[in-house]
Formats: sequence, structure tokens, C-alpha cells
Amino acid sequence: MNTSKLSDKELDRYQRQIILPGFGEEAQIKLKNARVLVIGAGGLASPLLKYLCSTGLGRIGLMDGDVVEVSNLQRQVMYDESDKGQYKVEVSARKLQEQNPQIEIDSYNFRLTADNAVDLFLKYDLILDACDNFETRYIICNAAQIAGRTWIYASVFEYGGQISVFNYKTGTQYCDLYPEAPDQVPLSDGKKVGVLPSVPGLIGMMQASEAIKIITGIGKILDGELLLYNALDLSSMKLKIGKQG
Repeated sequence: MNTSKLSDKELDRYQRQIILPGFGEEAQIKLKNARVLVIGAGGLASPLLKYLCSTGLGRIGLMDGDVVEVSNLQRQVMYDESDKGQYKVEVSARKLQEQNPQIEIDSYNFRLTADNAVDLFLKYDLILDACDNFETRYIICNAAQIAGRTWIYASVFEYGGQISVFNYKTGTQYCDLYPEAPDQVPLSDGKKVGVLPSVPGLIGMMQASEAIKIITGIGKILDGELLLYNALDLSSMKLKIGKQG
């Protein structure tokens, strides 16, 4: 249920962002009323979820069908040794609820498919891609267009990462960036593709920032632009994404 007022507890908890120039209580109420779906519960999602939670986003849907493995702990900072063998969405939901009891968490312990995507997207205002494979991203791209939902794309590879916003005001789509899946080893194959653990941490925080900006209406959005980041020399650059057709 939407609300137009913050409680005294919320005013106290979120005071440091409410006092930001151009933010205020109005932006915080928008966050409180917002619903976002995060697809994937790994390295990108760990910081993304924690910052959305701490910022006071009202309802977070979390989708992933995997369990925690020891090899995840190098970069998926949501999890600890004691979480091994447990479903990621269940562990994440429990920890996020402990972090901020004022938010609501929906857990989806299964994978996104072409059959379930549209109905699921219609329940949320914004979709966040924290997955690790191209197949899922094309499903997101198609379902987001049908459901009329903006989504925030992010990916990491070795020492770098990239992020963009699709199906927003310019109408730019993921297929404008990648008409076909690049020919490379799937990122989900952890034995063949390495990643510096701090990279998904940083890119995931950038996703959280874009989500907050889109919901509250502050700042400039990565709409029609791709941000590239390289950890080896701390460089970044923005590229324009040309629409196909």
C-alpha cells in the first residue's frame, strides 16, 4: 500500500539522505513506495541488495535458484561459511530483513524463464539484472518491453565491468548493444572465467545508485549510454549506444 508519510523512526533512520540537496522527504517516500526485482543473488547482487535495503526501498523481489558454494565466498559478500548449501534467496532474505526490518522481501527460489518473466515483471516498478549469462538477459530484454518496465543491466568480466539502463526514456534496448550473444565462455563457468572480487562490488553499488536515481528522479541516468570500468588503471568511460533499425 502506498503511503505519503514517513514515520518518526524512518525520519531518524534515513536522515542522512533526506537532508541531501535535492532529495528530501519526498524522495524517501518514493523509495518507500517502490518495488524492485533483482534477478540473481551473486556477486553483483550482494552490494546491490544491501544498499537498496539500507536506503529504505519498500519492497524487494529476489530471484535465484542456486545454493551457496564455497567458491562463491570470494566475491559474493552476502554469504558466510555457515551458509554453504543453503538457497541464496533464503539466506539473503533473512540477512536483509535483519539489516532493515522495515522493508518487505519477496523470495523466488527458481530461475527466470520466458514463460514466467512478464507476469513477474508486472508486479514490480523496476528490474535489476544481477545475473551471469546472456540467455537470461535476452529474456529480461524481451519481457521488459512487453511489461513496459525499465531495467538496469550490469556485468563483470575479469578486471572490468559495465552498466547501462534499458527501456527507459530513449527506448534503447539490450539488443541494441548486443544483437547476438558474444562468443565467449559463460561467466557462470567459474573454473574458466576469473573475476577480481572488488569489481562486482563496485558495479553492484553503481546499479544501486542508478536504481535510487530512477525511483527518486534525481541525477542523470545511463539511458542510451554504456559505462565501462577497468580496475587495473581505475579508468572509466561512457559510450553512446546506437539503436538498431
